[in-house]
Amino acid sequence: MERGKQGGVVLAKLSPQQLQNPIELLQTGFKELENGFKLWLSKQSLPVEAAVVTATAAAQGAAIGAIMGTPTDDASSPFPTPPEASLNPQAMASLKQAQALSGGPLVQAAVMTGVNAGISCVLKRLRGKEDVQSR
Repeated sequence: MERGKQGGVVLAKLSPQQLQNPIELLQTGFKELENGFKLWLSKQSLPVEAAVVTATAAAQGAAIGAIMGTPTDDASSPFPTPPEASLNPQAMASLKQAQALSGGPLVQAAVMTGVNAGISCVLKRLRGKEDVQSR
């Protein structure tokens, strides 16, 4: 795809193959959007970049958790509840509270991916490079 600039407007000259292949056109548009977003993000302060990266990764994690958690029968309690006869009522209430706070696969995946991406983003910015230690 060639790019030309006329009067402040960027024009894209598409080849005949790209006009016939809408998937390639969509991929090209998505890449341009992604590159523009990354450029904008690189100009932001560290707290803004970390917050945006964490939020977008958490949204991706939530989507993955929703997809992966769909086959489960009870997404709100990932741990099996032991028989009530063997526990006193206070212990049972505490266990139910812990199950409620742990969230389902959607919440767990969102938190884990968001925290991972946020920490990686901060370390990458502080160290000035992205490598195994930053990850």
